[in-house]
Amino acid sequence: MKAKLGLKLIIVSAAIMMSLSSVSMAAEKIRVAYETPNTHLKARTVAKFKESLEKLSAGKMVVEMYPSGSLIPSKQEVSAAIRGQVEAIVPFISYYESITPKAKLLTTPMAFRGYDHLMKAMEGEIGAEIFADLDKKGLKALGFWYETPTVLFTSKKRVTTLGELKGLKIRTYPSATLEAMLSALGTNPTVIPGNEVYLALKNGVVDGAVTTPSFAVSLKLDEVLKYITDVKLVFGGYIFAMNKKFFNNLSAEEKGNITVAAKAATKWNQGAIHSEIKVSVDKAAKNGVEVIPASAEEIARWQKAMKPVHDGLDNEVKALLAKAVALK
Repeated sequence: MKAKLGLKLIIVSAAIMMSLSSVSMAAEKIRVAYETPNTHLKARTVAKFKESLEKLSAGKMVVEMYPSGSLIPSKQEVSAAIRGQVEAIVPFISYYESITPKAKLLTTPMAFRGYDHLMKAMEGEIGAEIFADLDKKGLKALGFWYETPTVLFTSKKRVTTLGELKGLKIRTYPSATLEAMLSALGTNPTVIPGNEVYLALKNGVVDGAVTTPSFAVSLKLDEVLKYITDVKLVFGGYIFAMNKKFFNNLSAEEKGNITVAAKAATKWNQGAIHSEIKVSVDKAAKNGVEVIPASAEEIARWQKAMKPVHDGLDNEVKALLAKAVALK
């Protein structure tokens, strides 16, 4: 009897040990939520992060990708990540404006001369200030990933000059700064989430949209848009961020692997951005979208129209803008 009882205890103990061992050996799962389809540059950058991290960790860390808002609606990504409902997010910079006004700098129209200028800002003091604000809110910023420039698309009217914009109803993504920009340009701004833009354009709810060529092509907006006015309004992108508590609870090795993988993905994204612009615009053109060039004089008129927007920025954003303008 005692022998049988002892044998049972040994079997139960072994089962418990095996269970505990399997738990400890289970891969650390990181879910990444974003609103674009997997053909988009952002999703492909997430894929680079996944590939790098899973290789560095020898499969002990697994990245699950959730494109097209399939896990969390884009408007809720930031709050969900802060609450820990998802481990990592990659929303467009404007979605961070609700928790740090400094993010408005990156949707301030015509604030940057180009990607080299923006990269210098985000890799220096300006990027550090924005990332520090996110840290205070419970998010660990791991990189800034670049997007093709925000430009004006229209569905029916061919816009060649600033004056031709007057009265048009133009869609924008959520951003107080971009709404102010569209008002300054003489249009009626309308905020519509990315996954609703196609139908809004198709049904004539809006006359056009400010968006990026890569986003437009990935969502097939080039099927319902006919013109691009080639004035680069915003050189923007996405902050790849992780729930801070989740990150802090990882081992030093895991944190290191995530940091290295995020840097590798960021570097890949930086190298891809310029070719992505050409590929996206070429795809749109192939689908019948006309790219309308703008002269230096016309671009200067649009720049002048932005003065009220710049003047209306919060003081801390104005201070960041001054730092950005001063960068050589």
